[in-house]
This record gives sequence, C-alpha cells and structure tokens, in this order.
Amino acid sequence: MISEQNRQTATAVRQAAILAATLELVAEKGVTAVTMSDICGRSGASVGSVYHHFKDREGVLYALYRDCFEDCFGQLRTAVLATTDAQTGIQALVNSYLDWVAANPAQAAFIYEASQGTLLRSYQAEVAAFKGAFYADIFGWMRPFVESGQLLRLPPWAYDAIIMGPAHEFARRWLGGMQELAMDEAKGVIATAVWRAISLAD
Repeated sequence: MISEQNRQTATAVRQAAILAATLELVAEKGVTAVTMSDICGRSGASVGSVYHHFKDREGVLYALYRDCFEDCFGQLRTAVLATTDAQTGIQALVNSYLDWVAANPAQAAFIYEASQGTLLRSYQAEVAAFKGAFYADIFGWMRPFVESGQLLRLPPWAYDAIIMGPAHEFARRWLGGMQELAMDEAKGVIATAVWRAISLAD
C-alpha cells in the first residue's frame, strides 16, 4: 500500500514536471500559444492528470506564476529582512530582484508576459493575496524608517512604483535583449537612484 507521504511526494513530483514543461513551452512559444495538448506532450502527463492537478490550462499557468513569484519573493524577503538600516535594505530590494532576474530569465519573462491582460483573470484574488503578503512584510520592515523620518511617507502603491519601477523597466529591456548596461553595472545605477528618490537623509 502506498503511504500518504509517498503519495504526496509523487504528486509534488508530477506537478513540478508539468510546471517545468510549461515554462519551457512558454519560453519557446509565448504564453498565449501554449495549449493543453502542448503541456501534456512535453510533460508526458495525460490530459486527465493535468486536469486533476491543476483544473485547466489557466490553473497550470496560475500555478507556474505563483511558483515563480514565490521563488522571487523568497529571495527578496531574505535579502531585505536581514538588513538593519534603510539604505542597505532598499538597495538590497533592488539588487536582489535584478539578481533573481539574471539567474531566472525564463521565469522573469513569464511573469511579465502573464501579468498582461486577463490571462489569470479567474485567479485575481489569489494573486492579490500572495502579493499582498509579501508587500506586508516589506512595508513592515520599512515602517520604522518611515516613522523615524529616514524614508518618505507615501501610499503603498507609490513605494512599489518608485522602488521597483526602475528595476522592472530595466529588467524588461534586459530580457528583451536591449542590454545597454551590464546587469552588475545597472544594479548599482538603479539602486543608487532609487535610494535618492525615497530617502530623506541629508
């Protein structure tokens, strides 16, 4: 008899294989061109198996989207929460994100493509929830520096736009092949500019 632990492990392995196959296909064809048939063919899973694990094509893409974000958010959260001063933390947020993009270009490109339009419309609440949990941690880290007057006091959406906006814009260009600056050089330029934009330090 198969134990519950073995069953869970087998399920996780099968799901991971399906998501890895989907990411490969997205990198080759683009999100909108990937079909359920493609996913089954590349992963070796039956249509019934994919539906069992993910409900439908949109469910597969949502699971991949969440996996990519969780990996990215984990790296950013670790980098920022380990810091004890405002400048180091803000710059770590920018740098760790661009490090993640450089190390995971297929995942990063998928996130940007999947974020457009209504591809994940059935999962908007779930996406908002896991993004909100991440930003709550980051804003919690920032709060003492805002209260002490080291960082500008802004609405949450403005922090995201000012801190992460330049990194996102560079990442999109870098992923698209417009690599005017090497990633390491760009990290320094962007992190310094972001700190100057949000800091109240003299």
